[in-house]
Order: sequence, then C-alpha cells, then structure tokens
Amino acid sequence: MNECIAIKSEQFDLSLSFQVFESDIQYGSNTILSICVSSSGFSATATLDIDIKRLPFFCNELKNVYDSLNGKARLQEAFGDQYIEFCGDGKGHIGIAGQLESNGSDGFSQKLQFENRIDQTFLPAFLASLNSLANHYVK
Repeated sequence: MNECIAIKSEQFDLSLSFQVFESDIQYGSNTILSICVSSSGFSATATLDIDIKRLPFFCNELKNVYDSLNGKARLQEAFGDQYIEFCGDGKGHIGIAGQLESNGSDGFSQKLQFENRIDQTFLPAFLASLNSLANHYVK
C-alpha cells in the first residue's frame, strides 16, 4: 500500500507518503515514510523507516493536540534522529518542527531543521487521512 497525505498552506507544505511492506508487518521497521517539506522557502525530502503499527498512537497524540490546542505529537524513525513534531500553542495555531537528513550518493550529507506553524483548521482533514491509513493496520 502506498498512501500520500498532505498539508498545504501559504508558507508551509508537508507531504507524507507511506510505502508499507505488508509482508514485513511483524517487524519493527516495515514502512518507508517519505517526507517532503517546504517551510518559508527552505525544502527537503527525506525517508524514515517507521513501524506503521505505531501510527495509531501518533494519530491519538495529534487528535489530543487538535482538541486541546496544547501538547505534542511526534513521529520519529525507530533508529535515528529524524522526526516531525506537531505542537499546540494554546491559541489556535499548531507548530510543526522537524529534522530531516539526507546522505547523498555523492558522499555529501544534508540536514534541514525546520519550524513553522499552521492554523488548527488544517488538521482535521490531515488527521482523518492518517486515521484511515492507521485503521487499516489496527487489528
């Protein structure tokens, strides 16, 4: 299964593409998550190895952030430093921060640390799509 979920605002775009390897679902690393981010003119694309079975926990955390406008929801690779984090500011905005890395085939490495914010109204559709994907893997 390959699913793409996105948030697009005036100064921030985020695209998450999940390539789930269902034959490896019993393992802790069974999904390649491709993240594309454009934040105020800076952009990066990176991949994270994640466990799709952890996605429902992230969805619950993100729903709590949306409902309370406080707290954090973090999606991070199992073995590494790459992540994306959503954080409520208590005033109707959701901060999105993260760190993405790329080790290019030419031997150079790149790192993008980003931070931006969106209005809370962007979250319901994004969260609904994530929940739909997560529910497919909850038994």
